[in-house]
Amino acid sequence: MPDTRDVYAAEDLFAGWLDDASRAPGEPVRVRVGASVQAFEPEVEVRFSDPTAVQAYVDRVLAHLTAIASRYDDGAGLDRASIPVVVRARRGRSRAHYEYDELPLRGVMAIPPREVGGAWSLRAAVVLHELAHHLNPAEGHGREFRTTYLRLLEDIGQPVQADLLHTAYRLTGLDTGVDGEDRTLLRIGRLLRQAERTSNTAERDAFFAKAQALATRHQIALAVARATAGAEEQREDPAYETVLIGESGKRSLARYVRLVLEIARANDVRVAIYTSNTRVTLYGFPSDLAVVKALYASLVTQMVADGDAHLRSGAHKADQRQVWDARRRRWEVRPVHGSTARAAFYEAWADHVGERLAAARAQERAAAVAADAPVAEGPTSTELALRAKEVEVVDYFGRMQREHDIRGTWKGTASAAQAAPGSRDAGTRAAARARLGTERAIDQPR
Repeated sequence: MPDTRDVYAAEDLFAGWLDDASRAPGEPVRVRVGASVQAFEPEVEVRFSDPTAVQAYVDRVLAHLTAIASRYDDGAGLDRASIPVVVRARRGRSRAHYEYDELPLRGVMAIPPREVGGAWSLRAAVVLHELAHHLNPAEGHGREFRTTYLRLLEDIGQPVQADLLHTAYRLTGLDTGVDGEDRTLLRIGRLLRQAERTSNTAERDAFFAKAQALATRHQIALAVARATAGAEEQREDPAYETVLIGESGKRSLARYVRLVLEIARANDVRVAIYTSNTRVTLYGFPSDLAVVKALYASLVTQMVADGDAHLRSGAHKADQRQVWDARRRRWEVRPVHGSTARAAFYEAWADHVGERLAAARAQERAAAVAADAPVAEGPTSTELALRAKEVEVVDYFGRMQREHDIRGTWKGTASAAQAAPGSRDAGTRAAARARLGTERAIDQPR
């Protein structure tokens, strides 16, 4: 099989980087790709004590794939993620392998135990390699296998590890089927779908943060590429796109616009807002526009769901205000109206999510700048590329404002936070229940 040797070489690189990360927790792994150095902070790799622990892990991974409805079709309508895998101890110590003989009843994974010298195989990088064989109907280590392995890492909430593995494949000259911007947007979309499907708030928040971090890394790479390419090679120019927020008269449109603004700020996109709040026009690089649209479509769904849950709980009734009763001709204390509570909840939710997206962006930018050591005192090439990109977007937006006669400043609507402080605080809590980017997507042993 022609690709096997190169795949093993790439995955040896990948395993070495994970070892580096485990030896220096909290320190980024720096990898030279062409003329640039990229910084990665991979998720913690799981290690195992014996094949029994491997079996428990494999069972959880397959259950997770089923729970998030991520199908691995065998080409005949059968989801291979629904087929169990039995882990057995292997007598030899030199290799692990996957056995197809008992399919479609079950797959078999053979892992050498520690007692025969198999400690090297008792790690997730090896186990997930064998599981990718189970999920991929084509035998061998061709492009389909590599794409399956990358997708598996993303599906279990390990997008940075997937990035590292993808980099190792590229450095070894291997194709993974989908590269560049299309692959990035697919991965962001997959993370957002996982966020929408999970009922765990902490897990959902982690997926959102990882999606923003991935988007930022992609934006930095494109900015550096634009700065170093000749004018005739630049493949992307700023553009604009109008997005429907809602029909005229629908409640909470201004709060939805507020959410768009927070997402746009974290992704180098400028926004022009229709006076009716029914539409916004996004200005920026096409890849960034796509990220903003994807994030908004997912986040607004979650914001509304959280707001509905808050109102159903009745907690908003704790906020009260004085209302004049014309019939009784006196002031009475009553709970705030549900629409006021919802508005306060949405405002706080959007503001706090915006802060968390901005934090994820700042962390990725700082890591990229730190990895790009300057040759002399002064800004790095990455910093210069990012500034050039920002200037280009600002100049483009200014030109479009003049050409399209865009005037005035969006004032939003009157804040509901003071009228419903309890709902405001609930909105903040709903957007901040997790430590961003550190949770594991499935219950993993250490």
